[in-house]
Amino acid sequence: MKALPHAEQVADRWHLMENSSRAFLDAVGKSMRQIRQTVGSNVVDPKLLTYAEKPQYEGYLRRQVMNEAIRELSKKGTSIRKIVRQTV
Repeated sequence: MKALPHAEQVADRWHLMENSSRAFLDAVGKSMRQIRQTVGSNVVDPKLLTYAEKPQYEGYLRRQVMNEAIRELSKKGTSIRKIVRQTV
């Protein structure tokens, strides 16, 4: 603005829509967990996950399997040291 101090800054309709759409999608993406809780959906449908949420959900599933394996080993009386060796 130093070169043209009296110039008026304008934005075209396409850029306004692009920027507002991106901001909206970012806000929704960041709030998906809260949105699902509000809607009351306790069951996660992997087909409805965003690209960023899929790796998180897959990690969650892997942890669930690992936790169940650890619980089973613990119920059988396996020592913590052996559980660690078997599950690493």
